[in-house]
Amino acid sequence: MAGMTVLAAAPVRLGGGAAFDVSSTRIVGALLLCLMLAALAAVLLKRGGGRLVPTGRAGRRIAVVESRRVSAHADLCLLRCDDREYLVLSSAAGQQVLRSEPATEPTP
Repeated sequence: MAGMTVLAAAPVRLGGGAAFDVSSTRIVGALLLCLMLAALAAVLLKRGGGRLVPTGRAGRRIAVVESRRVSAHADLCLLRCDDREYLVLSSAAGQQVLRSEPATEPTP
């Protein structure tokens, strides 16, 4: 082996691909675009009450008129549905309708 020159092998990039060359302007632009989209989604969620597409109130038939806590484990709720009012006791043991009668005021 006298007289032979040994050359070191050139290092190979992992995956064998070329260098990843993206300008910092494109990175900052993509970040700004994502932040604007996130802000827009947050505004839409806030205005829509947790939904991206706000729904109208005209189609709603059920309304909670009033709700009171009567004990640590029970609530008393006055509900209105289709121009009828229901007084409902809701507890850990279950729900019970205490009173059902026609509503005195129309549903808004």
